[in-house]
Order: sequence, then C-alpha cells, then structure tokens
Amino acid sequence: MKILVLTPYLPHRRVGHGGGTAVRDLVTWLARRHEVQVAALVRPGEESLSGEVEELGVSLAPIPFRDRKAQGSDRMAMLIERTRAWGRSRISGFPWYVEKYWSPEISRQVLSIAETFDPDVIQVEYLQMALLVRDLRRWRHQRNATAPLLVLNSHELGSLPRERRAARASNPLAAYAFKKQAEGWRRLQVASTLWADRTLCVTPEDHTLFENMGGRNLVTVPLGMDLLRIRADWDPGQGLRLLFVGSFDHRPNRLAATFLVNTMWPAVSAALPEARLTIIGRGSRSFLSRMDSLESWGAKGVEALGFVEDLTGLFRKCHLFVAPLPEGGGIKIKILEAMARGIPVVTTPVGAEGISTADEGAIVIAPCDDEFAPAVLAAAQDPAGCRRRAETARHLIETRFSWAAITDQLTEIYQEK
Repeated sequence: MKILVLTPYLPHRRVGHGGGTAVRDLVTWLARRHEVQVAALVRPGEESLSGEVEELGVSLAPIPFRDRKAQGSDRMAMLIERTRAWGRSRISGFPWYVEKYWSPEISRQVLSIAETFDPDVIQVEYLQMALLVRDLRRWRHQRNATAPLLVLNSHELGSLPRERRAARASNPLAAYAFKKQAEGWRRLQVASTLWADRTLCVTPEDHTLFENMGGRNLVTVPLGMDLLRIRADWDPGQGLRLLFVGSFDHRPNRLAATFLVNTMWPAVSAALPEARLTIIGRGSRSFLSRMDSLESWGAKGVEALGFVEDLTGLFRKCHLFVAPLPEGGGIKIKILEAMARGIPVVTTPVGAEGISTADEGAIVIAPCDDEFAPAVLAAAQDPAGCRRRAETARHLIETRFSWAAITDQLTEIYQEK
C-alpha cells in the first residue's frame, strides 16, 4: 500500500521529544511493509536534516514552517501568520494552537503532495493538524472518490491536560482560562472525528473520554517501542542514581522536574546522601540554572545534561527511572522506553495511564505529593523487587507495545473499507 504520513515534526534523530520519536519509529516500521512518504513541517535550521528521515526508507516532502527561530523578514511573516491564526480562532472556536498549524499555503502544499503521491491512506499525526484532515476530506469529495482513507492519530486529547490544569489551579481566573481552552479543544476533537474516517486513540482512557464527548469512528492503537533497537540490559552501578528524561519545552515535564528537585530530592538525599539525580532533555540545563547555579546543584547531587542523542548507557547504569508527572495526556513514551530497557519505574497515575496498573506489578505508582519520595525510597531499598518489576515491565512492553504488533493493527485498519 501507499501511505502518506503527515506530521508537524520532522522525524530526525534529534527530534528530542517522545511524540516525535514515536512518529520516527512509526514510519520506520510502516516503511518495512508499505511504500511510505512523509510530509513534514520543517522549521528554520532543520533543512539539512532530510537525510536523517530518508534513511528510514521513506521519501520526504518537506513543508516550510516558520516558528520562533525565524529571523528577519521570515520572523515578521511568522508574526503576521500567528496574528491571523488568532483571528481564525476567534471565529472558529478552535484553539489558537491548532489554527497556527494551518494556513492557506500549508493546505495548498499538503493537497499538492497528496495529488502527486496518490496514496491509499493518509495518516495525519496529532490533533493540532486536524484542520488539514478537513481540507483533505473536501479534496477527496471534490474528486468524487472514496480513497484515500483518512486516518487521524490523536496522540493525546488536548482537552484533558487543560482540564487537569484547571482542577489544580489555585487562581480562579487561571482555572477559568484553562476550562475555556479545554472547551475549544473538545469542539475541535469532536469535529475532527467527522472529518477523519478513523481516529486513533493511544490509550483506552482517551477512547472512553473521546467517545463520551461525541467522537466517532474511534480505534485504540497505542504508541510503541522498537524492540529490535531497544533491549533490556539493565546493569546499575554503585550508589543510587535516579534518572528523569523529557523535553523541557513540554509543561508537564517542567512541572515534574520542579517537583523532583524541590520536593522529592531533599527527602531522598537526606535519607540516602550518596544518591544522585540526573535530568536529561533539551532545555534541562537552562531549566535547572534558572533556580540555582549548576555548580550548586552538583553539590546537592543533581545534574542536568541537556539533550543526549543516545541514552543507552545512562539508562543501563541508573537504578530507578522517576517520572512524577502531575498532568498531561496520552501515552508517555519516556515510561515505555524505561520499561522496554528493563529499568524499574516510579511514576504517577498520569504517567502510568494507558500503560499499566499497580496490580500488574510492572511499575510503582504513587501520587505527585508527599507520598512520592517514600515510594522512591522504598523502591531504592528493595533491589530484588526492582529486578522483578523490571522483568515484568519488559514482558509487558513485548506483549502490548511492540511496533511490529502495532503495524499489524494499523495495516488491518488501512485495509478496512
């Protein structure tokens, strides 16, 4: 089959966030069975990275996209585009974040790519790209055709994190603003399922929420792990090393890291002075340095390494992967990766969502409050329990979250009429 994958992020090796990594793995596995073209938004500075995408066995159709890195006249054009997106959002009621990923020029290029490639299936990644599914459906109708099949991969419900932020907000005005944002996302989410032939939900929880708000033609298909590339080789060194990984452009990761260093770490380091905490991800060093100097953090046993392309050695030598995510939605790739590598995980109910429950014995789940540090300490002092949970976690990933099985499921969906 010929499959066109439309993504807002160029799936290169240094994409630096879980969703982008998942899309890279997705197209890698699809290309082993199908003819795949990737139509990706390309930001300033990414133009030279096309080879890293084509090495996956796909062809690439780049779509220029101005963002905050734009300079000179391009920056002025970007500001004009963002202002127009804000105006469209006032009229449509859809989130500004969604409207900024649509423009007449982007739509024209997407339709031209679809016309030229003539795919059997077009899979659009992320809800923020849903307005292009609307355009593709109109284009298909104008051709008086039933193909290509239009699949929207939601990744996460944009309404859910906003609802969780509203519930946690202490300021009534902030809570109201988050609720209004959630309303816009719900409006977009329901409309998007009318444009797509199939909408993919990455967790059963998302499927239920989506259905309850009026979503149609929903299918649960998780994001996965490339188990040929990622192996369980946990071999922790001496002492106690805790690891957290995440892009610091993403608010839930910043909140989790703030909780780690300000709330969890003082309790853990007081009980286990030899312990060390390593924070990895694009923006992690600047995040930590805004609170105190990196040297001061180092004296406290905390280090930030920034973006690291190959995490294999750091995962292998850590004792626990800690992810106290207080909010967010969808499936957490960082949790899947730690489990796939056979690393013991301590996370929150939000982090475990769609992956595992406490009674399965694969991960430790504790709330993002005063209970989290004791849960980390208990796990750190139970190496046999950690080893047992790590083995259970790897088996769970093999049975539920391998890209081989997910690609089988997607191919069945693509063949439905």
